[in-house]
Amino acid sequence: MRVVRSLVAGALIAGAASVFAVLGAGSASAVAVTPLAGGVQVDLNSVDTVWVHQSHIGQAIAGLPHPSAASFGQALDATAAVSSNVPGGRVTFTMYGPINQLNGTMLALQ
Repeated sequence: MRVVRSLVAGALIAGAASVFAVLGAGSASAVAVTPLAGGVQVDLNSVDTVWVHQSHIGQAIAGLPHPSAASFGQALDATAAVSSNVPGGRVTFTMYGPINQLNGTMLALQ
């Protein structure tokens, strides 16, 4: 049962990339989701970065029962906080690997 919960939580974390794309779909500068070999890259625009910071969506992700959830959620909130305090600041992240062993990078950009 623990393996099933871990796989489901991993799918939710990986699905976060598509959620950001849906949230930005109505705006002129939508979130960019780029498939990579074995993963995905997500670029949040500055408006979405501010929304992520204000909503603390990373805290919700950090609470998922998955080994990668806590670090991903904390990193998302931290980078969004840094980037949202800079005019035009934004966040970009990549996710690689099988759902039960996700890894990647996260950057705060100006």
